[in-house]
Amino acid sequence: MPGVFYYCTGRCEIMQSIWWQVFDILGTLAFALSGSLVAISRRMDVFGIFVLAAATAVGGGIVRDLILGHMPPTFFKNSMYFWLIILTMAILIVFLRYINTHLRHRLMRVSVTIYLICDAIGLGSFTITGTLLGCYVYPQYWVLCIFLGLITAVGGGIIRDVLAGRIPATFMQDIYATASLIGALVLYASYVLWDVSIEVSAISCFIVTVGIRLLAIRCHWNLPRVKHYRRRQKSRA
Repeated sequence: MPGVFYYCTGRCEIMQSIWWQVFDILGTLAFALSGSLVAISRRMDVFGIFVLAAATAVGGGIVRDLILGHMPPTFFKNSMYFWLIILTMAILIVFLRYINTHLRHRLMRVSVTIYLICDAIGLGSFTITGTLLGCYVYPQYWVLCIFLGLITAVGGGIIRDVLAGRIPATFMQDIYATASLIGALVLYASYVLWDVSIEVSAISCFIVTVGIRLLAIRCHWNLPRVKHYRRRQKSRA
């Protein structure tokens, strides 16, 4: 099974890169925090917070591994992700439970801003890890490389929003998946086509993805929508 062999070989090589590990951990922490904030805003219990935090943090990575036929997915083989999620939600829960009421109210007022920043950081980080994995395994298939970056970045957020009972924000507002798509294109072009170092390529992708996402939030950028016009029916005398 050459596909599995190349996947395993490429994954071992890329996981030795300190940059891949840094962005993988950063994305896991950021998305676990954003998932926990959504669960708390929905008044879920501790188990619900864990489910949403885990779905956001590793959902996209699980989908990515399933697409590549890597079984079982990395989350179930490496306990580091589990403990990162537990640590993130535990710190958030303890912080919200034991801080004074005035500070808690102030934090809840800025929770939307914290959520958006964490979500943007996670988006940029997982765009890097997914795209780099594709570049190591199948560099000749640019569509696959970019799609892996995209699904790793937005897959967890889609699962989170579905579990939280709301339409995924990816499909409705601001430029979200598009930022990941552009970042993945930058990473693939610089690393594979132009032979730029992995450090410069990864940092460039992160800056582009997070920058576009935050600018879209700040400037209210949205993709065009199809408007439906109804013909006015003239009343007959």
